Amino acid sequence: MTELTADTVLSVTTDGMSEFIQRQAASRKLSRMVKTLNRDLIEGDETARDRAAAALRHLGFCD
Repeated sequence: MTELTADTVLSVTTDGMSEFIQRQAASRKLSRMVKTLNRDLIEGDETARDRAAAALRHLGFCD
């Protein structure tokens, strides 16, 4: 199983985000992906934190 990363999220166009979220939710990967991004945001190095924050914003979460 491929882990979804911040780079995966950031590669999705704004227009394609709704479909991406729907696909991840339907395949039960969305919560795991958000959990990973949150972990990177809290525990990651500076680069990982920045990428995770950007990915969460791109998904529509507030800072």
